[in-house]
Amino acid sequence: MNWLLNLFQSIVFQTVMSGVLVFVLSEIIQKIFLEPFQKYKGVVGKIDSRLKFYFKIIENPGTDAQLIERLQICSQELLQLSCDLESCRKQLIFRSKQTDKNVSQASKLLIDLHFGVFGKNASDKNLENIENIRKLLNVPKLSE
Repeated sequence: MNWLLNLFQSIVFQTVMSGVLVFVLSEIIQKIFLEPFQKYKGVVGKIDSRLKFYFKIIENPGTDAQLIERLQICSQELLQLSCDLESCRKQLIFRSKQTDKNVSQASKLLIDLHFGVFGKNASDKNLENIENIRKLLNVPKLSE
């Protein structure tokens, strides 16, 4: 039993245990707080990128000049982004009610865009939805 007491009083043991404790705490902070926030920001960035990439389809929805496959891909990707956004929001530990509300609205607007890709008369509504999504997620407007 004396050897155990000597072990706990050893400077080397205390240094190693302190290092292990710091490592474990930093991993907990990273996994619980930082990674979900980074994932959320990544989804917001992907939404920005996809809104730019599919802007012509969203601006002129359902036109005959566009291939139906391209419209379907755009539509499915917008729906997937809506789901990803909601999923990431739910993983965030610290979030305000306003953030929840904004993300929920942006997610619903992405679903509207998902359906609006095929609507021949949805151009103005789609452009308004893009603007509102950018506002809700604090993404800068497209420069004209």
